[in-house]
Amino acid sequence: MKTLYIPDKIDIDFLDANENPIHQENILVGIRVLANHKNDIDLSPFLTDRSGHLTITSENIKYRYENFISYGLMDYSSLESAKPEIEIYFWGNKSLNKYIEYWSNILSKKTDFKQFEKWGDSLGKLQKEFALIEQKEREDLKIFEGCFNHNVHQREDISIVIDSWDKPSPQRTYKAIIRLK
Repeated sequence: MKTLYIPDKIDIDFLDANENPIHQENILVGIRVLANHKNDIDLSPFLTDRSGHLTITSENIKYRYENFISYGLMDYSSLESAKPEIEIYFWGNKSLNKYIEYWSNILSKKTDFKQFEKWGDSLGKLQKEFALIEQKEREDLKIFEGCFNHNVHQREDISIVIDSWDKPSPQRTYKAIIRLK
């Protein structure tokens, strides 16, 4: 069985339909990792810089993986046991709005961070951990709310790269063409 090898570094440049560079910051993309068994893994958010370039390191991917599975909502296998086939995709408005609505609802009911700001370390180690988790969730939500993808009328996600990470590689470089509606 083939396995996934995460590249040390992934570089993506975004191009329009005429293959001209898109110099746009905060284009939000995700990476979908296909599982050999159990459930596929979706890793986000990854954002372009001011020049429209995106660099993702293996550390970024591992961090997002740990964050993704930490919620324990479903059963996931390790990245190392996943299929080598990956998809890098542009978040469409339908997925984006669903994510924002879900997390806005969850976070509207959380008060761990406010309590920690008020009472500090006197609440204890566990409460501090809960507060830091909530703070990170709120930071991620702001990324999704403020991304470029909201400014375009692209309802569905767009698959921009499909590849097989089936052997060790220090770097993968992609030119991703985005045809926005």
